[in-house]
Amino acid sequence: SKFNPAPLCRVCIRLVAMSASISVRPDGVGVITLDNAPVNSLSQALVASFKEEFPKLVNDSAVKAIVVTGKGPLFCGGAEITEFGMIAAKGKDAFKDSAPTQSLSDMIDMIDACPKTTVAAINGQALGGGAEVSLGCHYRVASPQAAIAFPEVSLGLLPGAQGTQRLPRVAPLMTAMQMILQGKPLPANAAMKNGIVDAVAKEDVINEAAAFALSKRPNPISKRPMHHMNRIYAASGALEQGLLMAMKQAPGMIAPEAIINCLKAACSKMSFREGLQVEATEFTRLVFSLQSAALRHLFFAERMASKVPGVNAKPGPLRKIGILGAGLMGGGIAMCFAQKGVPVVLKDAKQEWLDAGMKKIQSLWAGQAKRGRLTEEKFKKLMGLVKPSLKYEDFADCDMIIEAVPEIMDLKKEVFLAIEKHTRPDALICTNTSGLNIDDIAAVLTDPSRVMGCHFFSPANVMQLLENVRTGSSSEQTLATGMAMGKLLSKKTVMAGNCDGFVGNRMAAPYAAEAKMLWEEGASPEQIDAAAQKFGMAMGPLALGDLVGQELFWKQRKAAGDMKKQTKTYFGPYEVVDWLCEQGRFGQKTPDPTIKASGRGIYIHRGRSKEVDPEVVAKMEEVRKAKGVAPRAISDEEIIERLFFPLINEGFKILEEGFAARSSDIDIVYIFGYGFPPAKGGPMFFAEHYVGFQKILERLKVFNAQAKERFSTNPHYLPVDYFEPSKLLEACAAKQGSKPAAAGQSLIDMVLKEFRERDGAPGPFSKL
Repeated sequence: SKFNPAPLCRVCIRLVAMSASISVRPDGVGVITLDNAPVNSLSQALVASFKEEFPKLVNDSAVKAIVVTGKGPLFCGGAEITEFGMIAAKGKDAFKDSAPTQSLSDMIDMIDACPKTTVAAINGQALGGGAEVSLGCHYRVASPQAAIAFPEVSLGLLPGAQGTQRLPRVAPLMTAMQMILQGKPLPANAAMKNGIVDAVAKEDVINEAAAFALSKRPNPISKRPMHHMNRIYAASGALEQGLLMAMKQAPGMIAPEAIINCLKAACSKMSFREGLQVEATEFTRLVFSLQSAALRHLFFAERMASKVPGVNAKPGPLRKIGILGAGLMGGGIAMCFAQKGVPVVLKDAKQEWLDAGMKKIQSLWAGQAKRGRLTEEKFKKLMGLVKPSLKYEDFADCDMIIEAVPEIMDLKKEVFLAIEKHTRPDALICTNTSGLNIDDIAAVLTDPSRVMGCHFFSPANVMQLLENVRTGSSSEQTLATGMAMGKLLSKKTVMAGNCDGFVGNRMAAPYAAEAKMLWEEGASPEQIDAAAQKFGMAMGPLALGDLVGQELFWKQRKAAGDMKKQTKTYFGPYEVVDWLCEQGRFGQKTPDPTIKASGRGIYIHRGRSKEVDPEVVAKMEEVRKAKGVAPRAISDEEIIERLFFPLINEGFKILEEGFAARSSDIDIVYIFGYGFPPAKGGPMFFAEHYVGFQKILERLKVFNAQAKERFSTNPHYLPVDYFEPSKLLEACAAKQGSKPAAAGQSLIDMVLKEFRERDGAPGPFSKL
C-alpha cells in the first residue's frame, strides 16, 4: 500500500501554527510572538515552542532586550480550556509532585529570570494565562484597545500560573481582588492607572515596547516587595469583605474562597515562592472539583448549542425587522434589535397600545442615559431605529417579522395571515409563543417553511436565553437565519423541537406542580422556596409564580372551558391558585392599597420584602380539610428531590422523543432561562455527575407509586405522569458505572445516540 502523507501534513501544519516565532529588530530588540489562532491560547504545544525559542534570544549576544507579543488582534486568550479536561482525566495522583500548570509556570519563570529586560507588547486582550504571561515580563506596554482580565473564576478556577501572587505586587489590593473575583476586563488606560501596565502606546505597540525595553533595566515582579498599603488593607479585613460580597453574588461557589486564600498568602510574610505553593494547592483543588467541571461543561455547551444538526444553510439577511405587538415582550424584542443597530418596525393594533409601548422603551433607554450608560446621541439614535406603526404595510421591506401578541391560537392565525398578505414571499414569519403548537399556526400560510418559533424570555432586553423552535415545515435556511439572529443579538440560543412547552416550560411544569403539592401535603411556602434557594435557584417556585403571574394558566384553562385541564405545561393541584385568581390576586403585578401591598398573591409584597398572606394560609387549611389531607412534616431533602427529579425526568423524555439535539442544550436553557445554579452545570449535568441516574430512577419510582395511590384513591386529585420514568433514563441508569463515557462526553448523549440509531426513533432531532 502507498503511504499517504496528507494526514501527517495536517498534523504538522497544526503544530507549526501552535508555535512561538522569534525575530531580531535592527535596534537589537528580540521579538517573540505567540501564534495559536484564533486567540493565541496557551496550548501545551505553544508553551513548549516558547520555551525552546525564548532561550535563543537570551543567548544571542546581538539581542539587547526582548519583547513578548501576540499574533493578530489578540495578545493571548489564556489557557487552552480543552486541556483542563485532560488534566482532570489524569486524576489528582498525577500531580502529587507538580502543579497542573507547572509547564506554563516554568515558562513565566523563564521570562521573569531573563537577564535582559523583557517587555510585554500587549497588542489586544490579555486574558487569564495571557495576563499572567504579561506579568512574567519585567514591564508592560499596551495598545489603547488592549484589556487585561482574569476570567478563570467563571470556570470555577483561579489564575494558576502565578497570577494571584504577581498581580497584587503591581496593583492595589482592591483592584487585584476585584479583577480576580469578578473576572471583568480592565481597559489599558485603567490598567496603567492601577500600575498593571507601565505605558499605553500612542502608535505602534511593538515599536514603543521595544524603545521602552531599551530604556529600562530588568525588574522582575517576583523580586518586588509587596506594597505596604496592600499589607495594611489585607490585615484590616479587606479580603474577608471581598469574599463576603463574592459569596453574596455567587452563593455556593468555592473558587472565591480559594482566590482569597491565595491573595492572603501574597500579602502575608510568606516569600513569593511560598505564595506560589499556596496558589498551586488551591488551583489543583479547584481543577478537580465538580463545580469547575460543571462550569467548563457550560463553556463548551454554549458553543455546541450554536451547531444545530442538519442546519448548514447560509442564513438570510437581517437588515430590517418587524415586530407585531408593542407590549412588554414586543417592546423588549424591538430594543434587542435596535441596540445592535438594526432598524425595527413596531406595530400594534391601537394607537394607545403603541404609544404605551414606545413610552416604555423610551423610559428604559432614558434611564440608562441618566445613569451614564448611554450618551444623549446614542439615546436619540436608538429611538430613531424604532419606527412605531399601525399598518401591516410597513412590514413590506422587513426580512423577518416576529409576532408577540397574546397567547390565543385564533389571534395568532389571524395575524399570521395579515403578515403574509403584506410581506415579501422570502421574509421569515416567526412567533414568540411560549407553548402553542407552531405547526398549527404555520399551517394557515401558503408557505409554512418560512415559519419558526423564536421564544424570547421576559424581559427580552435583559434575559439572555432565546429558545428557537423548529416546526415540521421550517426550511433549513429559516432555521439557519433564526440561529444567526440569536448570535446577532448576543443571546444564548438553543434550537428545540415543537412539543408542548418546548424545552423550558415543559420541564418547569412538574417543578411548579410539585411545589404546590408539597405545600398541600404540609411544607410551608417559606420552606419550599428556601430549600430551592439553598439548592442554588435564583428564586423559589412559589415566589416565582408571584413574579410571573399566577393567572397565566388559570386564564388558559378558563379559555379552554375546562378548569381541570392538564397539559405538559401545567398540572394541578389548582384550588388555592384558582381562589387567588378569582380574588384578582395575581402576584407582584396586582397591588392592594388596602393593606399597603405593592403586590399580592401567595405572598404579600411590600417593595423588596414579602411574607406569606395569612388569608392564603387559611385557604390552604380549608383545601386540606376538603380533600381529607392531614399535613405532615416534610424534609428539605424530599422537597429538592420532588422539585428537581421530575423536572430532570421530563428532560430525558424530551431527548428520548427527539425534541432536543443533546443534553447540554437543556442545561443551557435552564441556566440562562430559569436561574438553575451554574455551579451544578444544568439539570442534566447535575443528574449525571452530582446525583447519579440510579438514585433518580429509584426515587422517581417511589414518588410515582405515591402519586398513583393519591389520584386513584382520592377523587380530588388529577392523574400526573411526570414521575413515570423515561426509558432513556432507565437505559442510562443501567449503564452508569459499567460503561464510562469518553472524556468530555456525556453518558446521556452516548446512550441517546444508540436510541436514535433504532428504526422509528421519534422527533425531529432523531432523523438528523
